[in-house]
Amino acid sequence: MYSQKTGKSPLREAYNLTFRCIKNNPAIFFPFIIFAVFDFIATIIIYLAPRAPLRAILGPPIRTLWGERFLHYPLNFILLPKLASLSRMVLTICVGSLLTGIAVAMILNVYNKKHINLIACLRSSFKKYIHLFAVVLFFSSLYFILIRIIRKALIMYFISGHSKLLFLEAGIWMGPLLLVLSFVFAILIQSAFIYAIPVLIIERQRLVKSIVKSFITFKRMFFSTITLVGLPMLFYIPFIILQYKSVFLINKLFPEFVLLVSLLYVIVNALIIDILVTTSITFLYLITTHEKTDE
Repeated sequence: MYSQKTGKSPLREAYNLTFRCIKNNPAIFFPFIIFAVFDFIATIIIYLAPRAPLRAILGPPIRTLWGERFLHYPLNFILLPKLASLSRMVLTICVGSLLTGIAVAMILNVYNKKHINLIACLRSSFKKYIHLFAVVLFFSSLYFILIRIIRKALIMYFISGHSKLLFLEAGIWMGPLLLVLSFVFAILIQSAFIYAIPVLIIERQRLVKSIVKSFITFKRMFFSTITLVGLPMLFYIPFIILQYKSVFLINKLFPEFVLLVSLLYVIVNALIIDILVTTSITFLYLITTHEKTDE
């Protein structure tokens, strides 16, 4: 698949436009910084959950779902990454959906060589908020349910008397391999739905049509899409490993190190991974839509 205008592959051109956009248009960071602030505050609130006055609000659900011990030092730090991940999912659905729509509208301004009109971008995204919310809710729920089904299926398989699956023991499946599967499915599911928001904002299509077109576009540009989504997500790997080793970090270093890792994750997630994925995918969609090329 090649660009008729430049002779470059759209994948390469999307990356070129992405880095040029980020370098020359610092305003593009606005929606991602806003999300990082929300995520940062949520992580701090979770960290303070065992203390008054937040303990009165967050203590009962934590006690009911995970146990009283996770409201005490240092075990509260073992639960912190999980709670931060859940809060991030809620924020992504409720706030991130709108902010991504704003980012896409801003990128469209840049692509059309127009001045970024933040007010107009906000207005167009607010008009589509329900659809943006529904798209992100759908693929987030799909991922969450799929991972839970896989986890439950593995548990049921091993407690039924099996000691190995494909020559690997339960500890491997329930540990590193489950993390790998979760990571792979995260890339695939996000890639399949990644074009829905650009379709909603750029083409102003309806919800169902935007989802269908996202699948069609993903299928047509499978390699390019997986590359643009998957490469930035490699930044997740060190954090996945560190959060998986929370007990080791607490024992060998100090419990608060888990909080530092979680806060660094907030910055990397919003200001590196999200901005690279959103910007590059939007540019790829614009390039291929305008030129009607096939991969």
